[in-house]
Amino acid sequence: MTTIRLAALGILAIILNGCATLSETECASGNWYQIGYQDGKFGRDSDYVLNHESACIEYGVRIDRNQYEQGRQKGLEVYCTPHNGFQHGVNGNYSNQNCVAGFPEYSGSYKDGLFSRHENLQVQLDELMREHEILRQAIRRIEDEKEKERLSLELDDIDKQIQNTKNQISRVNYLLDMYR
Repeated sequence: MTTIRLAALGILAIILNGCATLSETECASGNWYQIGYQDGKFGRDSDYVLNHESACIEYGVRIDRNQYEQGRQKGLEVYCTPHNGFQHGVNGNYSNQNCVAGFPEYSGSYKDGLFSRHENLQVQLDELMREHEILRQAIRRIEDEKEKERLSLELDDIDKQIQNTKNQISRVNYLLDMYR
C-alpha cells in the first residue's frame, strides 16, 4: 500500500512539475513585475498568480504578490483595448472580466462588436431564409426524383445552417442582455 502511495505521489509530482508556469530560473530571477505584466498582456485573472506560486514553491522561492499585481495591471492596459473589446464582441466571445470594471473603452467596444456580430448574423439568416424558400419552391416544381432528392439534401443543409445561425443570434442576445 505504501509503495502505491509513493508511486502515486511521484506521478503527481511529475504531472504538476510538467504543468509549471515558471521554470526554476524564472522563479529565482524574481522579476515579479515583469511576470505580472506578461500575464496582464494576455488578460489573465489575478488568481493566475497561484499557478506561479505553486511552481515556485517547489524551488523554495516566494513571490512578491504586490509587484506581480502592479505589473499585471500595467499589462492589462495593453490588453484591455477598444480593439480587443471589439474583437471579443464581434467573435461572439464573453468579455474579459478583468477589463470590464477598469476599462470602459473596452466595454463600449465590446458591445459595439456584439451589435456588429448580431447585425451580420441577421443578414446571414435573411439570406439563408431566402435560399431556403427558393429551394422549397424548386422542389415542388421539379419532377425528376433524383434532382428532388439532391435539392432536398441541399435544403436539409440550409436548415442546419439556419438553426446554427439562430443559435448564434441567441447567444449574442444573451451576451447583450448581460450588459443592459
